[in-house]
Amino acid sequence: VVLLIDEYDKPLIDYLDNIPQAKANQQTMKTFYSVLKDSDPYLEFLLITGVSKFSRVSIFSDLNNLFDLTFDRSASTLLGYTQTELEHYFTPYMPETESYLGLSREALQAKIREWYNGYSWDLRTRVYNPYSILSFFQAQAFRNFWFESGTPTFLPVDASQKSVSTG
Repeated sequence: VVLLIDEYDKPLIDYLDNIPQAKANQQTMKTFYSVLKDSDPYLEFLLITGVSKFSRVSIFSDLNNLFDLTFDRSASTLLGYTQTELEHYFTPYMPETESYLGLSREALQAKIREWYNGYSWDLRTRVYNPYSILSFFQAQAFRNFWFESGTPTFLPVDASQKSVSTG
C-alpha cells in the first residue's frame, strides 16, 4: 500500500484561532497516525506533505520511523518540475500559449521561470511549482495561482499581528 497525505497540517492551521478545536483535531490526528504505525507491515511507502512543521505537537509520536525529506538532496526535485521536465512535458502546450500571449518561446520560458521557478531544496536545483504550472497552461495567464488557492490564512494573520523586520 502506498499512502499519500497532502496538507496534513490543515486541521491544525485552520483552527489556530480556536484552540479547543485545534486540540481536538490534534487528538484525532494522533489517533489516525497511531493506526498507521500499526499498519506498518502493509505500507510500502508513506508521503506526508504540509506547509508547516509542527515539531512540538505530538501527532506523530507513535509514528517514530518518519524521515523528514525537506532538505534531503536525494529528494530535492521530488515535488516540483525541473527545467528539463518542463521543457519535455509541456512543449506541446507552448505554441498555443506563445500565440495567445504574443510571446516568443524564449520570452515565454523566461517569464515562466520568473513567475514559477522559485523553489530549491538543495541550494542547486530549482523546481517549478506544479500547481502553478498546470494552472498557467490552462489559464494562459501569469497569476499567483498557488497563493490564490492555498495560502494558509495563518500567514497573513500572524504577520499582521507581529512586527516583522526585513532588515
